Amino acid sequence: MKKCKFFCIVCILLLLTTAAFPANAAYNTLLEDLQPRSEILLLQSLQDDTVIFERNTTERTPPASLTKIVTAILTLENCTDLEQLVAVPQSVIDSLAGTNSSNAGLKAGEMISVYDLLCCMLIPSANEAAATLADFISGGNTDEFVQNMNIFVERLGCANTHFMTPHGLDTEGQYTTAADVAKIMKYALTFAYSDIFADIIGQTTYTLPASNLHEKPRTIRTTNFLMNTGYADYYCKYVIGGKTGSTSQAGKCVAAVADHGGYAYLVIVMNAPSDDVDHDGYGENGAFTDSKLMLEWVYSHIRYEQVLSASEVMAEARVRLSAKTDHVALQPAEDLFAFVPSGVDENSVLVKPVDGSIPASVDAPIEKGEKIGEAAVFYADQEIARTDLVAAESVSRNLFLFIGSMIAEMFRHPVVRGVLFLLALLVGGYIVLVVRVNRARRRKQKQKNSRSKVVHMQDFK
Repeated sequence: MKKCKFFCIVCILLLLTTAAFPANAAYNTLLEDLQPRSEILLLQSLQDDTVIFERNTTERTPPASLTKIVTAILTLENCTDLEQLVAVPQSVIDSLAGTNSSNAGLKAGEMISVYDLLCCMLIPSANEAAATLADFISGGNTDEFVQNMNIFVERLGCANTHFMTPHGLDTEGQYTTAADVAKIMKYALTFAYSDIFADIIGQTTYTLPASNLHEKPRTIRTTNFLMNTGYADYYCKYVIGGKTGSTSQAGKCVAAVADHGGYAYLVIVMNAPSDDVDHDGYGENGAFTDSKLMLEWVYSHIRYEQVLSASEVMAEARVRLSAKTDHVALQPAEDLFAFVPSGVDENSVLVKPVDGSIPASVDAPIEKGEKIGEAAVFYADQEIARTDLVAAESVSRNLFLFIGSMIAEMFRHPVVRGVLFLLALLVGGYIVLVVRVNRARRRKQKQKNSRSKVVHMQDFK
């Protein structure tokens, strides 16, 4: 019940984010000090999407059984009765023969409910359950189901994801990224059936009822050892749900949700190694150890604190076309909260306008609260958050200055300037022509007068 309540809170947090823009990998400079072993990792707040750590999050990699998150989503969105019994197809069992992949011991012809198949797929990561669900939802056309998986992730904006199977076994042409898995997981935590999804991935064990081919109930166990207290090296008390994956090409993978003290995080690790780090003869799952490492660090060192007050003047912008003022003060759009080290507050961070975000000038009228620029918050020279800068007051426009500006702007327009240039040429040409005509007239008149004088003198003789 507590986990269900938590996931309801997560849904609200995902849908109602703050005004801050998440900074990318706010504490990546500290990542190397933690020395995680995995090639791909992401630690992201579910409170405001702030990325705390990231490494190669846009690098394409095989998805392994993280694929089953999408299979679960499509199943829940396309099945009206989760108690409906489904027969496990013989073709499904045959297709997985010899793969030595994870399963729940289901048998061909076994009648099992859709909900129990979801539990088999998401808890012990059973491949035959994923294939059976795909077959059932698509009416026997698994290729169509996979096509719909790709349509779905494309709709989510997962440009670097493509599926070839409903279970995630290594297949050429199948890939995803940690960034895309984050989008998929956040959808799974907020869509119409998120409560069912969250309840299943939060279970460490589940008892399957007896079926037509199994006389007794049987217990299936999670592959997510982050939630299993029996694995001291992996167990993380903050993790309350997740999905694992593992293939030879994908390495060790996990996408998990953590919650503690009102802070919720999504952790994704992919292409992790399985090395014998402590030399005990067993390879340690790097996806689990790195997830635990990052989560324990963030819960010990990071808090969500106010770092900027909405009443604080951060900058000013030059104003044109106003007779009352030539500048307007800029303030944060809202009080700004960010993930910062414990004990840090607004007196411990540096806030400054983002270069180029404030225009050289702003034309009145300006409304109070109108966005003018952006400000970035820095801690230890690392950007940790951003926020809009808005006008602190309204500024009215002066009509005469506006008209003068419009006239000046009109004369600056290339077309208008071209027309004026042509008019100037025409007027100039006309003036030259008039001058020449007048000169010619004067010469003719002078010549006429001269001839008249000669004739008059001859008559006088």
